[in-house]
Amino acid sequence: MKIILDFDNTIFNTLLMLNEFLKVFQEAGFTEEEFWNNYEKTKEKMGGFDQEIFIDLLGNSSFFDKKKTKEKMDNILSRASNFIYPDFADFAKSFNKRDLILLSYGVTDFQKKKIDKSKIASVLSEIIITSKSKDKSFKIIRQKYQGEKLFFIEDNGEQIDRVKKEFPEVIALKMERPQSRYIETKSELADYIIKDFYEAQEIIKTVCKV
Repeated sequence: MKIILDFDNTIFNTLLMLNEFLKVFQEAGFTEEEFWNNYEKTKEKMGGFDQEIFIDLLGNSSFFDKKKTKEKMDNILSRASNFIYPDFADFAKSFNKRDLILLSYGVTDFQKKKIDKSKIASVLSEIIITSKSKDKSFKIIRQKYQGEKLFFIEDNGEQIDRVKKEFPEVIALKMERPQSRYIETKSELADYIIKDFYEAQEIIKTVCKV
């Protein structure tokens, strides 16, 4: 058995971290609308969030101290472990480390830093950060773990359906946390809809008994 885990909005409370960033920029004189607009512009430009680009997009005002703002963001990032959903610790303890694999989408160094600072590497056998859709990574995972039952826990319905179309034998659990960015994205192929890791643990344990 291998459990493939998404990071943002599944293990990591991304919105909570972003709201901390928002406070920094509001203190610097920016509005909430300016923050979110430039957050989306940064993702469109880079394919994912990038701290440097984001600061540069907002850094044309004379009142804006880019260096000080970056230091404040770095301080928040250094506390990334505080943004891990508390139910993940119990989930990780209930399975062998060798069975847990992180599969996260990310095209910038920021994603790597965020995962590193979250301090979850010790409970994972492998960390995969990909710039491609996750079904591409599943081809490698499937080849590496032939014959093993694969579970996939992800909040993005589109990613789940891509994986299930290629590998229908994968058991997919769509995580729908209240603050998830993708809570309303639909999945036609998810095997289960869950709200937390306690539900995921119960399902996986039950399925593995069959």
